[in-house]
Amino acid sequence: MVEFETLEKERRDYGNYPGEKFIEVSRNKAIQDDGSENTFLQISTGYYSDEDPQYNNRFTVPTDEKAVEHVVEKLPEMFEKEKQE
Repeated sequence: MVEFETLEKERRDYGNYPGEKFIEVSRNKAIQDDGSENTFLQISTGYYSDEDPQYNNRFTVPTDEKAVEHVVEKLPEMFEKEKQE
């Protein structure tokens, strides 16, 4: 069995109504039964139900410099293209 631990997280609300939806960026650790650990970054979206966060989608990124640099580089580029359409 794998145990997950959140090391750090930052959440920001977005949407038409404050407190309706959120996006969260976090650093997490997966701990295996044999004691080995794997850290990863996660981007999550969700909404609030009675002020409790409910998660919809999650996307993980390995803590690998090339992988993180690719996401950091490509997200703004794709966002600009989306705004132009």
